Amino acid sequence: MSKKFFLGTNTVEDVTFLKVSGVVDEDNTLAGSLKKIDGRTVIVDLSEVTRINSCGVRDWVNWLNDLGARGKRVIFVRCSPCIVNQINLVNNFVGGGMVKSFFAPYYCPRCDLEQMELLQVEAFAGMEQPAAPPVRGGNCNQVTCEMGFDDIEEAYFAFLPRNTGQVVDAELRKHLASLSPTIQDRIKRLDTMERGEETGRTPISGMYSPLTVTTTGVSLSGRESINVVPNEAAAAPEQPANKLTALLTAAALALIGAIIAYVVFVIGDR
Repeated sequence: MSKKFFLGTNTVEDVTFLKVSGVVDEDNTLAGSLKKIDGRTVIVDLSEVTRINSCGVRDWVNWLNDLGARGKRVIFVRCSPCIVNQINLVNNFVGGGMVKSFFAPYYCPRCDLEQMELLQVEAFAGMEQPAAPPVRGGNCNQVTCEMGFDDIEEAYFAFLPRNTGQVVDAELRKHLASLSPTIQDRIKRLDTMERGEETGRTPISGMYSPLTVTTTGVSLSGRESINVVPNEAAAAPEQPANKLTALLTAAALALIGAIIAYVVFVIGDR
């Protein structure tokens, strides 16, 4: 079962680090998060987004438009394959934002090993036909590793500009350089694959560790330096399962009571 929608924010100086994970659908809380995004620059970590439906795409595009209207500069890092697919399918999926890095799927038929590799957009600068870089399997002990890109390059890298070398947005580089050394270091640590993160079809990250987020379930009322905006449905108890358990327990107790009563009745007759 896919993880429910989750959105967490952490504002440092004039930069809001934001993480979206789970399923982006009609139950998302994107609109409600706007008042918690204080920084003029927004760094969005999308490594744990597993799925997004049509309602989610609509709300996502509207959310980015609202951020743009408020003068926010949005930078996307660690985009999951799900997000890359949407960028390629929906023309305005990133709005006025800029993609800095994304995950790409790899597979080794010899070892039957799947691996995610974090790629930087700037690494594709000047390529007429973007091609996946060679990658060695993280747990591969073979002399010749057969790990290869596990998708269609032309389709997966379609969102990257071609020929001109303008794949690296000059404004992005200039904007990042204008940030304080502390913020630049945080972004660098965030935009790095951690050990053990490369395995599995869906990137799983603990990338809030460098952002010092240590709590969850923070109240949305008032102004917080660290905010967590979970989907309310995710915290709701699984009522059907609880009711079934209660009914089974009651039935078992009733059966035991009936057996005891029958035994007492039989013994009493004797």
